[in-house]
Amino acid sequence: MFVAFALVGLAWAAINVNSLPMVVEMCRGSDVGKFTGYYYTASMTAQVITPVLAGSLMKRISYHVLFPYAACFVLLSFVTMCFVRHGDSRAEAKAGLAAFEDMDD
Repeated sequence: MFVAFALVGLAWAAINVNSLPMVVEMCRGSDVGKFTGYYYTASMTAQVITPVLAGSLMKRISYHVLFPYAACFVLLSFVTMCFVRHGDSRAEAKAGLAAFEDMDD
């Protein structure tokens, strides 16, 4: 059981660590601020709502509802991650003087 929890914890940490870079890579440079704001708004809203919701469910039903509650949201996050477009990021071609910025001496 401890091994299963450790693996789920590692997977959840990987989702948390990689979600912001994924958001940044998927949008255009001019939209990074907007989509980063959406990301942090959703993340902070979930951190505020879930303790209240989970606590209410545990109080009204029992503590046994916590595991299905968590499993439901892990499954929901997995489903949403399946809709992410995959692929390598492409370097944008620079024009004008910006093309000379990265040249070696």
